[in-house]
Amino acid sequence: MKKKICLISGSSPEFLGGISLYQKNLIKYAKEKKLALDFTWVYPGKENKKYVLDGIKCMELKSHVNPILKEHTFAKKVKRFLDKNNLDIINTHANWGYCLKNYEKKPKQKIIHTFHGVTYPYMKIQFARFGILKYLFYPILPLIYLLEKPPIKKADKIICISEKVKNDLEKIYKTKNNLGVIRTGINTKEFSKLDKIKSRQKLNLEKGGIYGLYSGRGGYWNKGLDRAISISKEIYKLNKDYRLIVVGADKEKCKKYLNYPFVIYRGIIKQNELPLYYSSVDFFFSLSRYEGGAPTLALIEAISCDCLVICSKDMNPEILENEKDCLIFDSFRTEEANKLLRIIENKKILKKMTLNAQKKVKNLNLNQWGNNYFEVLLKDYISSSE
Repeated sequence: MKKKICLISGSSPEFLGGISLYQKNLIKYAKEKKLALDFTWVYPGKENKKYVLDGIKCMELKSHVNPILKEHTFAKKVKRFLDKNNLDIINTHANWGYCLKNYEKKPKQKIIHTFHGVTYPYMKIQFARFGILKYLFYPILPLIYLLEKPPIKKADKIICISEKVKNDLEKIYKTKNNLGVIRTGINTKEFSKLDKIKSRQKLNLEKGGIYGLYSGRGGYWNKGLDRAISISKEIYKLNKDYRLIVVGADKEKCKKYLNYPFVIYRGIIKQNELPLYYSSVDFFFSLSRYEGGAPTLALIEAISCDCLVICSKDMNPEILENEKDCLIFDSFRTEEANKLLRIIENKKILKKMTLNAQKKVKNLNLNQWGNNYFEVLLKDYISSSE
């Protein structure tokens, strides 16, 4: 008999990126390994509806438009759903574990929560963009603290996607119980090096010249689009053949950064087009102010496509080392632009760095990650059936 597992997060299966991609990869792994699992995907939205997508039961729960009230209305509805249904495994993600606050676990039921980051420090970084006015938002922080605390108390096991997430949880919530680290993996069959010239032709890019790539959904602040633009200005001053390709960014939210002569805006692209972009460009910018993944999915994807990655110091890629397998910048000015161009022009050093990076992430593949993840989810069930 199939075990019933419920995935709970903040976005639909049709959203391209973030936790949705994470969950889709989990389901993909389970299907490939023919695991006896029956998935239900629950998320907040504009209406109440049930549907099936690619064989997965999906449930959208109408939630409040206000971001704070949204979490409470969604959590209440999820709890009602969990109370009414007999599920073997509940797998909550990120701050959507708040639904567990008043939930009473059923006999033999297992609850696994995955922290993709820690919301408390993440929000402090978001408030920093407002300068001195950031202190006006600080009264919200206790609410954020309470929002992601329930899974720490209720989950049988907590999966952290990096050591820094684990360290943040230990520091902020004073807990060390049931915390484990499983770094995220990618499908290496989809992400591998393609011919650069052919890839550029398919994307209608110039055969010569230097290309950088920025990828990030939503606003610019956390993902560091403004940083990518700052260093790109300096690169462009040094080489007029340079272009920065921007994908994923919301055009309305980010339009003030998209009018520079060196910017090529491609909007939201399909997942299967990403290897073409990684293979076409000379380097990939990952200049976030905060990331849970260390490295992130995008970094692993770019590295697997033999692309040099440029990281910000405060995103902390953790397993990568500056000037050995990547470049890590704390500022984004002329000095950094010069250093980046010198690396690009020195093919020997460039090749050594990208090869070193590939060695670092070779085990961060879908198969190894999925095996580690489902070992946690199914451990008791596997042992009890033997």
